[in-house]
Amino acid sequence: MRDYSSPRRLLLLVLVAGSACTDGGKKTPGVSAPAAEEVSATFPCVHFEDLRHFLPETLEGLSRTRDGGSTGRYGEVSVSEAERSFTHGEDREVKVRIVDTTLGKKLGQAIRAAAQEGRNRAQNDPTAPIFWKDAVGFVRYDGANGLAEASLLVGNRYVVAVSSRGFPGTVEVRRVARGIDLEGLARLSQASGGEGRQ
Repeated sequence: MRDYSSPRRLLLLVLVAGSACTDGGKKTPGVSAPAAEEVSATFPCVHFEDLRHFLPETLEGLSRTRDGGSTGRYGEVSVSEAERSFTHGEDREVKVRIVDTTLGKKLGQAIRAAAQEGRNRAQNDPTAPIFWKDAVGFVRYDGANGLAEASLLVGNRYVVAVSSRGFPGTVEVRRVARGIDLEGLARLSQASGGEGRQ
């Protein structure tokens, strides 16, 4: 049985599963991907094109370099994900990923537990958790390598992961996460029947 107690391990499982999906998201040569309307009738996750609307279009001082997305199944796990990357030369990079998955309930519990665990950290601590109106999450920082990541649970359903490389502290991942329409994403959860997760 898989160990879902570690938020990092569970998030890694979901992100690996999402990048392996090909059932209706990533374009396969010679095969057109089904439209969002076709997938939503039978698929338990929101189509990646609907998630893509919530990714930032631009980030100040950075160039948009890559868009990705998929909707599909990996064994018994269903995953939709949309991702966008921004860079400034070789030195700085920001990635934003939004994930909807049938593992949402377990993943949400793990994110909430990690946030609660860090609740007593000072607000100026780079790894202080996030407790916003529409999101809760945990933040990690590797100062030696200049890597930061914020993992948020939005609308009790979606995972928003913002990672950065080459920025001091976690100010950039927090700023980018705050700039996402988290309220709109939470409303998408309500419109999509967000309580039906396993």
